[in-house]
Amino acid sequence: MGILDLEGHLIFYRSYHFNHTNVSIHLFCIPIILFSTMAFLSPVNLFGKEYPYFNLGAALAWGYGLYYSILDWQLGIPSMALLGSLAYVFKAVYLNLNNISAITQKQFIQYAIALHILSWLAQFYGHGVHEKRAPALLDNLLQAIVLAPFFVSFEIAFWLGYKLDLKKRMDNGAGRRIMEIKQKEAAAVAQRTNS
Repeated sequence: MGILDLEGHLIFYRSYHFNHTNVSIHLFCIPIILFSTMAFLSPVNLFGKEYPYFNLGAALAWGYGLYYSILDWQLGIPSMALLGSLAYVFKAVYLNLNNISAITQKQFIQYAIALHILSWLAQFYGHGVHEKRAPALLDNLLQAIVLAPFFVSFEIAFWLGYKLDLKKRMDNGAGRRIMEIKQKEAAAVAQRTNS
């Protein structure tokens, strides 16, 4: 699977997310993980205090958005617009917290990190209890972390009735991949039993 093989990425990711409860947990938690990462990285300015909106959180947002736009411009451009806008909002909120709120900048970072950790724990719960399968990040960390938020965009698009032909190909390809994995696991168990 190449870096620009959208369908291959979606099939890989779907093959780890077939259980409806686990998918629901991921649809809720993945955006929180990405948004909280953008939030707690927003204080890290890339070009000094003179340019606060050029920060690590914004760089992450625009990097993801550009990659998504290359993979599929129809969902990538709206995703990029959302991520870029949120990066701006997170930095603006962070810069004005001490002036307008009882929450300090330090607490803003702490809350973002807490949400980030809780969302990861919820996803591990979903995989362990409902999917009964290790998460995708154990097989391909970069692919799972980078493509997971875009997968959420596709799930929303599918729910809205958009790109259903791609959904069918993705589900069928993931089903075949899961069957192959189960056959390999069964063969390995049989081999250990015979040994």
